[in-house]
Amino acid sequence: MRKFWLLHTLLLVFSLSSVAQFQQIGNRMGGNGPGGQRPGMQRGMDMDNNQDQEEGSQTPFIPREVKTWHLADDYSLSDTIAVDTLSTGFQIYNPVYQRSIVNAYTGNLGAPAKSVVLEDFEVKPRFLFVENLDYWFTDPDKWRYYNTRTPYTNLYYQHSGPKNRSEEHVGVIFTQNVNEDLNFGFNYKLISSVGKYQAQKVEDRFFRFFSSYSGEKYSLHGSFFYGKADQFKNGGIITDNEILNPQDNEYDGPEYIPVNFTTASTRIDNYKLFINQKLDIGKVNIQVNDSTEGTTPLATASHTFELNRYRRAYKIDELQSYYQQGTEIAPFYSQILIDPTQTKDTTYHNTIRNTIQLKFNEEANPFLRFGMRVYLMNEWERLKWPAPSTPVLNEAGTDTTDYIYRKDNEQRSATAIGGQLFKNRGNNFFFDGGLRIWFQGHKAGDSEITGGLRSQFRIRKDTAGFFARGGVYLTSPGFFTEKYYSNHFEWNKRFDPTKTIKVQGGIFIPTQRLNLTGEIRLIDDYVFWNQEALPEQTSAFLKLIQVKLKKHFQLWNLHSRNEIVYQITSNDEIVPLPEVSVFSSNYFENTLFQVLFFQIGFDLRYHTAYYAPDFMPATGQFFIQRQRKVGNYPVINPFVNFHLKRANIFVKYDHINQGYPDNNYFHTIGYPINPGGLRFGVSWNFYD
Repeated sequence: MRKFWLLHTLLLVFSLSSVAQFQQIGNRMGGNGPGGQRPGMQRGMDMDNNQDQEEGSQTPFIPREVKTWHLADDYSLSDTIAVDTLSTGFQIYNPVYQRSIVNAYTGNLGAPAKSVVLEDFEVKPRFLFVENLDYWFTDPDKWRYYNTRTPYTNLYYQHSGPKNRSEEHVGVIFTQNVNEDLNFGFNYKLISSVGKYQAQKVEDRFFRFFSSYSGEKYSLHGSFFYGKADQFKNGGIITDNEILNPQDNEYDGPEYIPVNFTTASTRIDNYKLFINQKLDIGKVNIQVNDSTEGTTPLATASHTFELNRYRRAYKIDELQSYYQQGTEIAPFYSQILIDPTQTKDTTYHNTIRNTIQLKFNEEANPFLRFGMRVYLMNEWERLKWPAPSTPVLNEAGTDTTDYIYRKDNEQRSATAIGGQLFKNRGNNFFFDGGLRIWFQGHKAGDSEITGGLRSQFRIRKDTAGFFARGGVYLTSPGFFTEKYYSNHFEWNKRFDPTKTIKVQGGIFIPTQRLNLTGEIRLIDDYVFWNQEALPEQTSAFLKLIQVKLKKHFQLWNLHSRNEIVYQITSNDEIVPLPEVSVFSSNYFENTLFQVLFFQIGFDLRYHTAYYAPDFMPATGQFFIQRQRKVGNYPVINPFVNFHLKRANIFVKYDHINQGYPDNNYFHTIGYPINPGGLRFGVSWNFYD
């Protein structure tokens, strides 16, 4: 009910605020040609404009158009993103599976997950304790900015029962233009998931306020982001036999199966402030076409400021009760280093990054037809983590249960210089090549050389495209990968930088809806999490290969969208990967009464058996396990999608084949795939 009133209030606010923009933009744009369309504006998401304009109305007609982009290449490039309002794929509700078709996962909506598809593996480290929540704590290069002719709002709601084990996902996007150049908006998301098993409750929230200004010579992008993840960490079910052999299960439902912890929890808070400013310098004449000339800036100077603050707390109440279980059950954690009564591990990671750039625009270089940019980047970090603690003695000098918690801390900085050559404009051929070298501070000696090209060509009557991309990286591990102390873990190691060579390539034929891509990754001095859930560096030279095929088949109104990933790892004891992973979405689509578009079908997910990484709650890391393989189990999810004017709706039954062909339905050991259940969701767009 609280969420209902929240959405109702937001709708009222949006309706009132739209009046001002309608009048202002209508007066400014009504006389600028058909519909007042701005050059470069993309056609928006809903084309039933004529139905909303009363016959004979004197109100200027405002086309519904939304342009959206993100900032790429160290925020130097505004890269347009197509606005997707199709029903196809709408039933894939989980952001984990929107990112990757196969994951090591702890199970419920909003929980930690790690893609086990090679192309998703990150080369650069980030704050250690949020690596497996990166789909939620997103970075500024993933954030979208908008330009709209009318206010745009999207409301999203998703629910799965039953009530006492429900999962809900609420989302709101609102954006509007103050004038032709200035836009602002916000994005809010909430995941509230009780979980199908004990002590799985998740409450994830994020809020982002954003604004952009695109003037004649000056532009600005700014965002403030707050993200929170409040999650119980049950450590998995105590014995997988409760799932593997349900005839031995004495419990009335999955929520009663014993788990390792019922009072362990993690709280992560993240604040980000992002400001990117650009100023055009100079002006040169260019030939727009055979009969028209124009002008373009010679260069663009920019400054980017990023503030990123993380706080992560891991807590266990009544810690001693978990060490007083029956003698046949070993304690989950093998040691207590600070406090035997409770765990309160709190870690901070603050980063301030400044980047100044000078970019020579490729339009101003009519002879060589490429652009160039150079930049200087400085990064400052402050870190805090638990320190050894001592008990507070009573007057008699004997033991007490009160402990003094202290923090170790460190400050450090690093500076890099870099540059790039690029060609981003044209019709058939694009390329880029870049270099970054860290020459000062804790990252001194780290470097990366990257480059890529893409083009298109004719194959008989079809147009095909290809791309090739590669990089050579020398990367130091993150601070907490080398040094950490807490109530249950400690390590202090010195690792060499990891050397990585990454080569990607692919071909795509849009008319045949066919994509074929591949990647080879060679890694030396790789850092991984061993079977004791501790960081370790291997001297083994790793060779990893991935081939991915995506193909959409259609026969009349029958569709089959398929994605197949084949992977080879030279050492599955260090980097375990499923050899074959499959996602197949099969459905019939049609339109009823000329207005109601629908799709009815089923999704299939499958991967071959492999030693899926286990999960360590105290550090939030997936680590190597060799106890048992998981996989060779299909998950089938029937669904129905509907699209009516501005609304998309799905109804879906998750895991309808639970227990067939066997009961080995696990993401990884200790973490079963959720049992079958009904789910629905709706996304509704508003343009006024």
